[in-house]
Amino acid sequence: MNLLEEIKKYLIYFNEIGLEVIPTTNNLIKFLQSENFISENGLDNLKNSILTCEKCPLHRVRKQAIWGEGNINSQLMIISEYPDKDEDFYGRPFVGQIEDLLKRMLQAIKLKKEDFFITHAVKCKTPGGRPPEKEEIEACKSYLLKQIKYIKPKLILALGFTPPKIFLENNPTFSSIRGKVFKIKRNISIIFTYHPNYILKNPAVKRMVWEDLQKFRKLYEELFKTS
Repeated sequence: MNLLEEIKKYLIYFNEIGLEVIPTTNNLIKFLQSENFISENGLDNLKNSILTCEKCPLHRVRKQAIWGEGNINSQLMIISEYPDKDEDFYGRPFVGQIEDLLKRMLQAIKLKKEDFFITHAVKCKTPGGRPPEKEEIEACKSYLLKQIKYIKPKLILALGFTPPKIFLENNPTFSSIRGKVFKIKRNISIIFTYHPNYILKNPAVKRMVWEDLQKFRKLYEELFKTS
């Protein structure tokens, strides 16, 4: 729901019935001035911008742009790479075998998919499933950064080779950054590891992914004071 649009409807209605003073309460006034109201409305507008985006040629090959899925009030976030053909068809991140593997990965560190808000670094599928090009990543960069701004996660698990291109400069090798903790903004930690789809095709990386997930769990416990 777009809260600003709903309020606009009420204002038009009050004007039509001749009300010069709008009935309200102190609590409503405080809410309209609050950061939560601004964030919720900002997310609505951002979601609409993503779903209707035509900033790069990928809009011509997609079935739909994918906003994401999960709890927008969560302090945990998963950033995937870009939609595959199944995700493009169903309109959600992680389906089929890849979703099953992701669930097992999270279960191994005592978390579940529903604990996260999940989105992609690039919001549209690519032709033939190729890696997104620099211009396509740049076109989506502001969308992802705004999602992070509004959702305010404390901890991000980034999967695959595309997310580092959003956050890190100088194009470091993936082997040099996976499993390490990076800070974005002042209070957001991010850990990079391999994508479930890559794991299915390259099972030799399972041990490395398990090490990375254990580091993620340790950081989770430190940030949220749990065990």
